[in-house]
Amino acid sequence: MALSKKYNNIGIYKLKIQNRNHIVSKLKTGDTITTKSKLLPLYVHHGIIERKGNEVFIVHLHPNKVNSSGGNLVKEPLENWLVGGREIVSVESTNLDSKTLEQLYKDLKAEKYDSVNYNCEHFVNFAKGDHFVSRQVVKYTGILLIGAFVYYLIRNKKI
Repeated sequence: MALSKKYNNIGIYKLKIQNRNHIVSKLKTGDTITTKSKLLPLYVHHGIIERKGNEVFIVHLHPNKVNSSGGNLVKEPLENWLVGGREIVSVESTNLDSKTLEQLYKDLKAEKYDSVNYNCEHFVNFAKGDHFVSRQVVKYTGILLIGAFVYYLIRNKKI
């Protein structure tokens, strides 16, 4: 039984890779992409696609990568970004074109990553013309506040 599960997982993994390759082949400049990693599945990462011929790049904020201006907004090949088993969660088409994306990159590349105030989701939402907000930050802040409130109630014997 364990052996068949092992082979079944290999099949599912192969299917995910084939599906990912199909999705990547359809990406166009301006598409926003959201991925999650196997290591931290509760955290998703956002970026914007830039296609130049057959090459596909991702423009995104990353806390551990620095560009030539000292900021954390980077442009790198999509395949480098997908390394490590990142799973594509969603792709959304936008009206962003290459010229607008390039101007955004030039204007914002000196900015530093901040997990609460300027993360990858903030950047993507700003580029799309949405509110400058990160749903992840709002969600986890809410969970943290509820947890702190429950802790307070328990600690002070209110419940």
